[in-house]
Amino acid sequence: MKALKKIDDIFDKIMRWFVIGLCVGIGVILFVRVVIRFTPMHVSISWTDEVVEWMMAWMIFTSATILVRYGEHFRVDLIQTKFKGKKWVDVLNVLITLMSIGFFGVLLYYSSLLVAGATWFSPILKVSTRLPYLSIPVNCVFILLYLIRDLITGFGELFKRNRPGSDVHHEAA
Repeated sequence: MKALKKIDDIFDKIMRWFVIGLCVGIGVILFVRVVIRFTPMHVSISWTDEVVEWMMAWMIFTSATILVRYGEHFRVDLIQTKFKGKKWVDVLNVLITLMSIGFFGVLLYYSSLLVAGATWFSPILKVSTRLPYLSIPVNCVFILLYLIRDLITGFGELFKRNRPGSDVHHEAA
């Protein structure tokens, strides 16, 4: 279990540096575009639109994976916060995780079809459009792995309350 945690921590660092690199790259490219636009330099930079688009796709989906890893992706948790510690809240969390798994499973399926059917190339750089589209299924796989982890944790919380002597109030004592 410690080995999985170590691998996950390394993977998290890789994802974070990847997103930081993409964000910096987008900023540099856009800055250069502005500088060139307002100076008498005549440099063809039409390729930058494609590159920024691809970087943006990978940055957004990889950032979503990081947010899901930490459970910080957008969710309305008013009920869970108000009724924390109740057994039915654990059931609700498991159901929400199951619905999320369903959503990302469907997204993985259709994004895989999109990637498989992407036979065209970008107009300027002539790079396969599979490259930016691949950001969706790749990150869906990682998100699904984190959701499965959350489901296992959720079931653990649910069944922990069912065991005799596992009263939440006595655990702190």
